Amino acid sequence: MKSQHTAFAVVVAAALSLAAATAQAQATIYYDFDTASGAVTPTTLQGATFSSPSDPGAFEFAANPGLYSTISAATVLTTAGYPATLDISFAQAQTGVSFEFAGGDIFGESGNDLLTVTANTGQTWTVSPTVSNLYPEGLFNVVSAPAFTSLAISETYGSGASLTQDSLTLADLSSTPVPLPPSALLLAGGLVGLGWKLRRKTTAV
Repeated sequence: MKSQHTAFAVVVAAALSLAAATAQAQATIYYDFDTASGAVTPTTLQGATFSSPSDPGAFEFAANPGLYSTISAATVLTTAGYPATLDISFAQAQTGVSFEFAGGDIFGESGNDLLTVTANTGQTWTVSPTVSNLYPEGLFNVVSAPAFTSLAISETYGSGASLTQDSLTLADLSSTPVPLPPSALLLAGGLVGLGWKLRRKTTAV
């Protein structure tokens, strides 16, 4: 009877562990920049590592200066006026990412402001920000993308020979992990059923 109790406990623990992993793999991750306030790159936050080819210290988790019309988050990740590329490496594969951003081209005077995001898979997305107040700002959002584990993010202005890398500010970052396959959900359900069967058998004894 003791062995049956032990088997029941092991099965239940396995089922709960798998269920927790399934929930974590499917839930959107919201990165809390406030908890990293004052830190500079490279920094790891909630399973994502933020870095730059210009490190150490190319980006800083700093207080929002209040100069943006669309970015209201208390803490932003910023180059503080210096041009740099932001690299984000994720601990698990992702299929989506979203964030607000701003460049440093004041009033967009140089023209052709452009955010470029490139995944390790080679896929590239671009967004043209809008100057609504002082800086060019915008929202980057991609869903159901081929699974990726890292992103390179940069802001530029101008074109051709005058193409210039700009400073970059990010806020309200979130990402969507790759969902676990249906087989994992079936396994979790099977373990729960097995645990219930063992419990009934143990109770009967």
